[in-house]
Amino acid sequence: MIKFNKMEAVIISERKKSVVTDIILVTIFGLVPLFFFIKWLISSDDVAGSICISVLIIAILFFPIVVISGYIWDVKQKIVLSEAGIKLCYGRNIVDILHGEGSFRIFPDNEIHWNKITGFDISSEERREATEGGGYSTTIRYSLLIKIQNPKVVVYNAQEFKINYSTIRLGKFKEPPNEILGICERFQKSIQNENH
Repeated sequence: MIKFNKMEAVIISERKKSVVTDIILVTIFGLVPLFFFIKWLISSDDVAGSICISVLIIAILFFPIVVISGYIWDVKQKIVLSEAGIKLCYGRNIVDILHGEGSFRIFPDNEIHWNKITGFDISSEERREATEGGGYSTTIRYSLLIKIQNPKVVVYNAQEFKINYSTIRLGKFKEPPNEILGICERFQKSIQNENH
């Protein structure tokens, strides 16, 4: 169990990419075929063959370009817990961009003070996609919900409390979703105990 010191901030971040795996994949699927295609291009006497090999070289270069751009455009998400509040630092990932789930734009950091936070929760979204064999592939995506209480809002001449949420997706974090939830709840309790 983590003990929190008075001024110590806790940073929960995404796990790092495997550089070794990416180097092996780029070598196998990018550099080796590229070497042979360039060799065939140099030894080819036929114009049509040279054009065909040139097109294949351009196609082969797509994979290394995607991998390298993944390092250029990759910005890690973070959750920063401090005495002032919680800060959600949104990131971006080339895989999410290619799948249409993200954009090149990074959302601004979201800072929420502890006096506005009423609690935390985990939401899960299950997605089923058909596979070739007739079955389904199921993926579950988790998000951390931060419940935020707004000031009283007048609705139909009655005062009601309206609860809003801030969220951050937890798919690529080092810690599992339940552990992140526990860290946030314990940190909030330690802040409340200090203030009372």
